Parts: sequence; C-alpha cells; structure tokens
Amino acid sequence: MVYFDNAATTPMDEEVVERVHEGMRDLFANSGTPYKIGLDAKCLIEKSAESIATALKIPSTHRILFTSGGTESNNLLIKGLCFPDKKTAFLGLEHPSVTESLAFLSQFGNEPFSLLPFQQEGRLDLSSLSLLKENRVRLLCLSHVNNELGTVNDPLKIISALEKESPQTKLFLDGVQAIGKLRLSPEMWKGLAGYSISGHKIHGPKGIGLLVYDTKLVLNPQMHGGKQQFGVRSGTLPLPLIMGLETAIKNAVAQTEQTQNHLQGLCRRLIQGLRSLEEELPELKICFNSLVDADVMRQSPGMVNFSFPPVEGEVILHHLEAKDIFVGLGSACSAHSREPSRILMGIGLSEQQARCSLRISFSRTNTADEIDQFLLAFGSAYQSLYPTFLQKAEHR
Repeated sequence: MVYFDNAATTPMDEEVVERVHEGMRDLFANSGTPYKIGLDAKCLIEKSAESIATALKIPSTHRILFTSGGTESNNLLIKGLCFPDKKTAFLGLEHPSVTESLAFLSQFGNEPFSLLPFQQEGRLDLSSLSLLKENRVRLLCLSHVNNELGTVNDPLKIISALEKESPQTKLFLDGVQAIGKLRLSPEMWKGLAGYSISGHKIHGPKGIGLLVYDTKLVLNPQMHGGKQQFGVRSGTLPLPLIMGLETAIKNAVAQTEQTQNHLQGLCRRLIQGLRSLEEELPELKICFNSLVDADVMRQSPGMVNFSFPPVEGEVILHHLEAKDIFVGLGSACSAHSREPSRILMGIGLSEQQARCSLRISFSRTNTADEIDQFLLAFGSAYQSLYPTFLQKAEHR
C-alpha cells in the first residue's frame, strides 16, 4: 500500500501503540477519584502535560487542556472566548472547525471579518492588519499551516505586525498541520491567545488533542458536567490516549529537522516527476496550487496540491485506489461534499480547476519508491481518462 494522505491522518507509531496499550491494560482508574490508583492516574496525566510543555517550550503563562482533537480545540477557544459578541476575523481559508465556529457566532449578530481579499498564495498579507483595529477585532483566527495547500502563516511576523497595527487583537492559530514539520519558536507563545494540536496528525492516537491557551483569558466551557481541567473542559480524562499523545509529540518534536529534510526530498522528487510527466504526455498540464518553495517559513515540506484539468480529481483518486495508492482531495472533514474545495476557490481557482486537483501529503514513513509508483499510476490513469473528460468538456 502507498499512503499519501497524511494530512488527513497518519498511521500510529509502534511506540505510541505500545504506550496506549500499556495505559489501557494497566491504568484503568478514573483520575478524578480520591483513592491511590485514581491519584496515580491523575499524577501521570499531570506528568504528561509537563512533558508536552517541555517538548513544545510552552511557558507557565499558557495552560494545556486535553481535548478530543483539533476540532474541539478550535471550537472551545473560539466559542469559549468570543461568544456572543467579541469581534473575530479570519482569512477565509481555514479548516471547517474554524470557519464553522465563526459562522455559529454570526447567528448571534457577531459576523466575522474576512480578510480573504488580502490572501497571497494562501497566506495572510500582513499589510491588511490595520483593518483589524478599524473593525475592533478582538481575535484573529488563522491556520499555522493550511490544511489543503501547506502554505505557512509565520506566527512571529504576524504577532509583531499585530503589536504595531492592532494591539487589542489577539492571535489564535490552528497548529494541527504544523507539529513535527515546522519547528515552533518559543517566542511565539507570548503573542498567542491559543494554539490547537491533534494527535492523529503526528502518528498519535485519534480522539485526543490539545488546546494551549493564555491563562489571562477567560474561556467559557462548551461542555458542562464535571469540573475537570480547571473547570473549562469537563469529562473523564482518557489517560491511555494522553500517554500516546505525549509520546507522539515528543517524537515529532525531536525528529522535526530530520523529518523536514526527508519531506523536502520527497516533495522535490514528486514535483520533478510531475514535470517529467508533462513532457511525456502533451495533454497533461499541471498547475501547482501549493508553493513550489523549499522555504519552510513559507511552505510546509509535507504537502503538494496540484490541478490537471479536465480530468476530475475524485475519478483519478478512485483509479489510484484500485492500485492500492491512497491520496487526498482536501480536508477529510469535507471529503464527502459535492462542492469544489472552498480553499482552492478562495485562492482564485476556477470551479473546474478546483475539482480537477489532488492533495499529496507525506509523512516520515514515505519513500522515494512510493512516489515513483504514484507517478506511474497517475500518468496511466490520466491517459486513460483524458479522452472521456475532453469529450465532456467539448459538449458543455
């Protein structure tokens, strides 16, 4: 099997599997109970939080909350901080868990301010930040790494610009696609209201993630019941998943530089291979929607998004699937939508270009040989499908 949809999820590391299994087998007690095995579980959770804070260099000014993943973290920060009337802004190219949380606020008259006219290559144009002060925006919500394009919003540059242009605006970053691929600067935390992380994007378990947030902020809980996690996020804590997340984060951070180098090599091989295919197949015209850029402050090394009209991406996807090669169309949360990618349309692609695209996303487990297998299968599928889609296009 060739698996190139690591932006959707990643296979669990064997070390993580063993850690989760250990927790499930031996550490079943509820961490909220007052007897010894419950207190032992609570102690292990606290140690995991401390270990994660050390790995990510999170200062004491910020607090770690364990959540079910990136979607819950994004909802909790945005709704917990801004409901009902704190003004928000976004680029308009974020994950649905961000854009739909903001849409929820708009039902109460709290319409988010869109900076989409100021996107450049899928990133925020910092010259637009003066508009946030004019519109009294309290929270700016962005992707650290765009989940379909891989383009990077540089936290330090944004924080510095906000201090000058709109100091009352706080920054929240969806960091789900960044951990393990980009090295986080310790300096960024002092300028962040919050940051979200998901375990299953970094070879960890599904169903567990983090919200890191500034302790000066008051977050209203979105789930009510117990008083776990400072009274902000109720629910019995899943110790085995937390142990797995701790291991996944520590491994991802420790291997970031090695992973970057490996993924950059894979990206170069894929891009060169696609350009070679263009020379072999006169009918194939590739348009790269991601930045073809080795600068990790502009483009994540793990993702390549490209279009190839008139053949539709979903049809190619299933042809590749028949050969045990798995690729992505975009956000897995929107994969069953019949609409073209909102993000690709947002950066200016036509509906046809957006439908005729694939997202290839790598992990440290992928190899150059797998890219060669993909290129061979993609070229063959495109050749066989092109006449049918050309005929359809001519009859429109």
